[in-house]
Amino acid sequence: MKKLIRTCLISLLMFAMVSCTISDNEINKQLADQEPDELAGKRIEILEQSRALFRGYFYEEAIVRLNADETLINHETKSLEEEINQAINSLVLFEGEIKHIFSHSLILYPEHLFRDLDVPTGGYNEGFIFQRELIKILPQLLERGYVLYNINDVFGRDENGRMTQKDIYLPPGKRPLILSIDDPTYHYGVGFSNRMILDEYGELATEVITPSGETIITYDGDVELVVDSFVREHPEFSFRGHKGIIASTGFMGIFGYDLKTEESQNTAIGVVEKLKSNGWLFANHSHTHNRIGYWGPDSKPANIRSDVKRWREKMEPILGQTNIFIAPFGYTLRGEGMQVIIDNGYDVYCNVDFTQKITMYPSYALMGRIEIGGYALVRWHKTLTQDFFDVVIVKDQHRPPILR
Repeated sequence: MKKLIRTCLISLLMFAMVSCTISDNEINKQLADQEPDELAGKRIEILEQSRALFRGYFYEEAIVRLNADETLINHETKSLEEEINQAINSLVLFEGEIKHIFSHSLILYPEHLFRDLDVPTGGYNEGFIFQRELIKILPQLLERGYVLYNINDVFGRDENGRMTQKDIYLPPGKRPLILSIDDPTYHYGVGFSNRMILDEYGELATEVITPSGETIITYDGDVELVVDSFVREHPEFSFRGHKGIIASTGFMGIFGYDLKTEESQNTAIGVVEKLKSNGWLFANHSHTHNRIGYWGPDSKPANIRSDVKRWREKMEPILGQTNIFIAPFGYTLRGEGMQVIIDNGYDVYCNVDFTQKITMYPSYALMGRIEIGGYALVRWHKTLTQDFFDVVIVKDQHRPPILR
């Protein structure tokens, strides 16, 4: 009998302990379900911020953001952290050819510039791209796995000071793309943006004079703004926030500013600094952009030396120092002329040649580019379609035939 009573007492005690445990678990669950709205809201915000960083390849930064506040860590934050770590572990060495495309400023009003579609034209029709063509190009580049990449993360110097090509690690199926924009003078007239500005909130905008003579402010008036907007929507198109290179000449100023007054210079500097903060680099595209005696077969070293000196005096105070030289007319200097470029600190030299693969020299890297303007859409359509985007889809119906 005593044994039976003792067994019953033990059973009752165990039942009570289990009941208490269940009760505690239920209480904890109820407390979790009743988490303050403020705490839950902060966690949602951190998760959104971390996912955006993750999509833009800011892996470590995303993890740091997730763990910045211990009170917000839960199964959701841990799950996202695990996903990010898996992505880091899945990165692969890119071993293909690194492509480099470029354009000039956007044509906003082709109907104004090209009124007779039966007459072949050169000039703007050959060298420029329409705004609505670029808007079609970017999604296709993204779909093909391209990621805008910093050219200075492609090239560097080894421990002996020799130029070398760096290893690039990306998610499987992704490939780096270098983008550059030439001659942002904004002296092209009606049909293009008139000036790049900062709006009342400090954001980049474009001042445009319409064909009817009205001055309007837009936020998609040139390549930089269209790309910035696309990357905001698709962070995975930009590796760690990089966008591209702006190749500037010196003889006509930049972004619609002649740089002749202190006010003009300061305004231009404000635009430049904002572009830099948005992920854009700047390059020397020469001061003169003159083919005769400078950037052509009859190039003279003394002229190259004078040109570089004038660019550094006029443009470097506005744009800052750069190690990137983008050759006018895509011409590749030789001998003493090239040595002038190297001696002035430019160790990345870009010409225009879609067959040019990256060539490494001890003192500099040579990289070819392919244009995506009107001439290229016609003459290089097979290459563009094969490597970048479907020209049939992109080429605008209001583009007249090419003159040459």
